[in-house]
Order: sequence, then structure tokens, then C-alpha cells
Amino acid sequence: MKPASKLIVFDLDGTLNRTELFAVEVHRMLQTEFGWPAQSPEEITAVFGAPAEEYMDRLLPGSDKATQQRYLKREAEVEYDYMHLAAAYEGCQQMLSDLRENGWETAVCSNSSFRYISMILNATGLMHQIDYIQPLEKGMTEKSQSLHALLERVPHSMAVMVGDTAYDCQAAKACGIPFIGCLYGFRPTEMEAEAKHRVNTPGEIFPLAEELAAARQII
Repeated sequence: MKPASKLIVFDLDGTLNRTELFAVEVHRMLQTEFGWPAQSPEEITAVFGAPAEEYMDRLLPGSDKATQQRYLKREAEVEYDYMHLAAAYEGCQQMLSDLRENGWETAVCSNSSFRYISMILNATGLMHQIDYIQPLEKGMTEKSQSLHALLERVPHSMAVMVGDTAYDCQAAKACGIPFIGCLYGFRPTEMEAEAKHRVNTPGEIFPLAEELAAARQII
């Protein structure tokens, strides 16, 4: 077994991926297709980061579960046509490179499926910079469960979670690891309220992660 490394775990949407570049138009189109009014970009981005079972009630108010399942299936079909619009936040490539060159292993832990995570990482050009992928697996209902599963299977000397929502912060707390909140993501107000350690840009993540590791005497 290889020696344990420092592990940094990223949320995907609003942390690495500028989801609004493609997902807003996908949802507005599908809402119209399914007979619902197309919501504003602000209403749609407000649901980013939540598990599907939570955000579907907000995207299709009053819909039944069968309709929601058809919507999710259609969403998966349509997303591929919009991947040319996908992009990572500026500075993510360099930040991930700096981390990996300095002894960190990288992971993505998202409330999304493995299919979606892989599609986004490939479309944004970040796949080669990510060592592990942890989706929300069958039977899991919250990010703390998927983060716990990742930490159990990946040997590490210490771990840090990076994200932009309360889901990410709460998962880190539940698993007993430090959390870095991204103010550039979709829920800066949540991060101001809940995250002790915060960054304004992806470029600030590497030095802060190193600082947290040093505080735990892991260099």
C-alpha cells in the first residue's frame, strides 16, 4: 500500500465548474418542454449543489415523481449538447497543478452521478488533475455519506473539503475535517455565515490548504 497523502476534496458545481454557463439554458428549455414556466437564471442557480430529490420540487413545482424522473432522464440526454459551453473557473488548472506538485491528492465529491461528474471534468479539461471521483451513490441521501465513503477508501494523512454550499460545509463538519468555503461560488452568503476559512478565488485555495496542513503538522 502506498504511503498516505494529503487529500483535498472538491465539490464540483460552483467550486470547480461554472455550471451556469450551460445548465441555466438546459433547465429553462426543459421547463418549457415539460409545460412549466421557464424560471429566471437566479432561481435556477439557487438549486445548484442540492441532491436531485430536493431540487426537482423547485424546478417543477407541483410535479409528481414520475414527471421528475422523466425530466432527469431528459436532462441527461440534453446536457451533452451543451458541453461545448462548459468551463472551469479561472485559475483551477494552476491551482490543481500546484496541489498535486506539492504532495496533495485530489478528489471530487459531488451530489451528482458518476456520469455527470466525469462528463464535466472531461468537458472542462480537469479530468487529468483529479485522482478520485466520489458520486452520491445509491442509498445515500446527503453529502456527508459520500464524503465519509471517500475518506474510508482513500488513505490520507489529512484531508480538507472545498465547496461553495452549506451541504459541503456540513459534510466536512460531520466527517471531522477542515473546510474551505468558496465565496466565488453560488452561495456566498452561506459561506460567509458557515465557513471559518474562505477564499475569493481558486488561486487562494492552494496556499490556504498548505496552511491548514501545516497547522496539523502535515507538510
